[in-house]
Amino acid sequence: MGIPNISIVLPVYNGEKYLKDSVDSALAQGYTDYELIIWNDGSTDKSANLIGSYRDSRIRVFRNNNNQGLFKSLNLAIGKAQGKWIRIWSQDDVMKPNCLETETEFHRVHPEVGMSYCARDIIDGFGKVLLNAPEDKTPEVVLPELAVQIMFYHGSITGNISNVMIKKSVFDEIGLFREDMKISGDFEMWFRILEKYPIGFIREPLIYLRSHKEQFSRLKGMGIIFMREDREIIQSLTERLPPELKPYAKVYNRWNRYIHYVHYMMHNFISGDLKTAVKTYHEIQQVDNPFLVTALWFLTANGRWFKKKPVYITQ
Repeated sequence: MGIPNISIVLPVYNGEKYLKDSVDSALAQGYTDYELIIWNDGSTDKSANLIGSYRDSRIRVFRNNNNQGLFKSLNLAIGKAQGKWIRIWSQDDVMKPNCLETETEFHRVHPEVGMSYCARDIIDGFGKVLLNAPEDKTPEVVLPELAVQIMFYHGSITGNISNVMIKKSVFDEIGLFREDMKISGDFEMWFRILEKYPIGFIREPLIYLRSHKEQFSRLKGMGIIFMREDREIIQSLTERLPPELKPYAKVYNRWNRYIHYVHYMMHNFISGDLKTAVKTYHEIQQVDNPFLVTALWFLTANGRWFKKKPVYITQ
């Protein structure tokens, strides 16, 4: 096998439940000019045995002796990648057979984009489709000025990491994922990429994204880390908004983003997790008046009765 065009990088941590479906779907791609780098991040379940059962020359396996975290493992895998393109993949999800072929063709047509992401269908733990990809009018090529606004209002533009393809040369230019982040390292990376490149959006759903209770982002206390890590990114996005939008951004944060923070605080308080509730209060205190935002939470019934809508300024 020569040097592949695409390197699929798959970090794995205790992923035995869905890992076979994930790996099999990558190996079943109609497009074949790729390698699959599986990075076992110190798994303590049977993931290593499952990975070792494959006999396929396209697979390269590496392992951390101890769990190092998602973004550290991704960086290590990218460092071993030989392809011109890095296709980030996940242990829970399923690629449709035309995924790599469609993404490769998209980048051939749009060589100016530094990364792309595709739409996705949502499946449950048994593979049943819960939600088909909704209609999305985001343009195929998202210019940085628009991408900044989308990410300010909606967070990570891709929604996850398993629907993303990135030029390897982009990492050479802007650096790798930040390893001090546990949750928002992808969000922060997309922000750095849009400072240099447009972002591509493929409207066709090319993957099945699995929704299940064991997902890392749903674990206890992750909300605190999410708020803390996102604060820096939201501030950077705000600074890059068009000047006429910046006053509205403050209003939007208070009536939307921070009300969600209060809801998380109240949920933990009511459920008896006072430690997390207090930590959430202190996180809100970093960005706004907790008493004022809590009052808005009550008055709007957690934002159900009133929300500020995103306002976009385009050229």
